[in-house]
Amino acid sequence: MTIAGSDSSAGAGIQADLKTFSALGVYGTTIITTLTAQNTKTISDILVVPPKFFRNQLITTLEDIKPDVIKLGVLYSKSIIKIVKSILGDFKNPIVVDPVLYSGTGIKLLDEDSFEHFKWEIIPLAHVITPNLREAELLSKIRITNRHDMSKAASQILNLGASNVVIKGGHDPTKRAKVMDLLFRDKTQEPQLIVHERLEIGDTHGTGCNFSAAIASFLAKGYNISESFQLSNSYVYEALKNSKQIGNGVLLSNPLYNMYDNSEKFKVLAQLQAAVSNLEKMPNFFKLIPETKTNFVYSIERPKNFDDIAGVLGRLIDLGTNIRTPNVVQFGASLHVSNAILSATKFNSLLRSAINIRNNPNIIDICENNFRCSSYSRKYEIKEVKKTEGSSIKWGISEAFKQNPDAEIVYHDGDFGKEPMVIIFGQDPKEVLEKIRIILQYYVNN
Repeated sequence: MTIAGSDSSAGAGIQADLKTFSALGVYGTTIITTLTAQNTKTISDILVVPPKFFRNQLITTLEDIKPDVIKLGVLYSKSIIKIVKSILGDFKNPIVVDPVLYSGTGIKLLDEDSFEHFKWEIIPLAHVITPNLREAELLSKIRITNRHDMSKAASQILNLGASNVVIKGGHDPTKRAKVMDLLFRDKTQEPQLIVHERLEIGDTHGTGCNFSAAIASFLAKGYNISESFQLSNSYVYEALKNSKQIGNGVLLSNPLYNMYDNSEKFKVLAQLQAAVSNLEKMPNFFKLIPETKTNFVYSIERPKNFDDIAGVLGRLIDLGTNIRTPNVVQFGASLHVSNAILSATKFNSLLRSAINIRNNPNIIDICENNFRCSSYSRKYEIKEVKKTEGSSIKWGISEAFKQNPDAEIVYHDGDFGKEPMVIIFGQDPKEVLEKIRIILQYYVNN
């Protein structure tokens, strides 16, 4: 369960919490404390939920749904704080407190009177509290400039009643190259330290919510506080690396990066594996395999590098009238055909699958008569390109698409020590297979 404010930009608050819960495989309920009118630059208005309605939200939900962990975010007002204290004072499961005192865009989210009630009524409920440097300074009244200061501040916050304190170092105004996060469990144990390189991405919105929601998720799944701290830190670091520029203000962290990435990659692998299996059964395909053998690739949308493109590990080979594959497809398995995709998608982002086949006059005639083709000559390739492994294909495919941006097949006539080749492109492996069937239909009957 998350008890927090609603963020109309969906970068923080209950929206960020629910994204994090979903990404980490736990079900989340929401109790709304405030409604905000905000974007990536500012908050223009805040509506505090009427205390009676807030109380009804919390009681009604708890009567039916028993949370394993409760996460507290923006509480905003003294009346909300008192209701939370009265209802959750005897709650037996962990409570994760994210002391949201200011928004990511600098708007104050707790007045002075409410702040004192927060310190004395909410912090003692915390199994773990997760302040950033500024919040830790306000809660402890200690100026933090180094690790020793972090320890002193954590000690003060533990004195307020929290069982564990995580102080996050990302909001360091000096922007040190290393970001230091510390978990303080009690005064007798050494703090647990995690250090990351600072990402050069500027200010972000939502990471505090993502982090505390991640800790709540891992605690709900049975991890202890030390394990949850480590796992949450890694998770949020990746969410930060995948931040998005949604508006014209600060970046929004992307807590769903792994769901999008893993889901799309699973589909890519499944479709490519099925296509390779169909290719193995296709009569006469062995006649199209070149001396350097064949690879078959399929990428996620808008691939950036080889790790975004799946291929056949070890290539497809001809054995007599059959073909054999290692029957393993994985990301990063192909160099040359993947380079072809990386170049082709710069001209046509829909071309995500490709296969290489042999080049001979009959095959070229069939391709020219049935498909949109382009070609390039390696004799025009500059020496610097030839010297770098894989660069020839990037250069050649780019040259071919400059001549015909609508091409679906590209070929070249080889070079000294380089076999002539044809590369068939398609939006997906099924489309590539269909083009191969058409080529074989004419090629075998010639």
